[in-house]
Amino acid sequence: MSTEDTAIRLAGKLLKLTSEGRLTWTEAGRLGPWGDRPGQVFKASVDDGTYAQIAEIPVPNSFFNSYYFGVAEGKPDISEVNAQGRADEIFGAFAEDYPPEPTDEKLKLLQSLKELFIGARDSARGTWQKVERFEQLLEQRLA
Repeated sequence: MSTEDTAIRLAGKLLKLTSEGRLTWTEAGRLGPWGDRPGQVFKASVDDGTYAQIAEIPVPNSFFNSYYFGVAEGKPDISEVNAQGRADEIFGAFAEDYPPEPTDEKLKLLQSLKELFIGARDSARGTWQKVERFEQLLEQRLA
């Protein structure tokens, strides 16, 4: 079993839990520096000793982003994420935007991690609740 397959499976399960509202993500800071575009990190505690982290990392001198996904053990309040691996990390995967050799597996990993990042970001920011409130305000004005 490859790292990519495992990351795709885990990302899919985390995204499902997130979209169902059964897993909440929090902002875990920024990675960088990468010029004016530091990377953004989100984390979610899966249990008392394990957490997932997803990061969007800008590709230098371009408008593309790569994605880092990891599972670590330790205190869920740890906010520093290192895409190079850490002592408490038990799993990690990295997906390049426009990989040099774009196999189907690499493209599927990239898409899975992009979707997980967007889900984590929306969870941390309460995006859907805010959109629903906004829509309710519009309906009130239309009435």
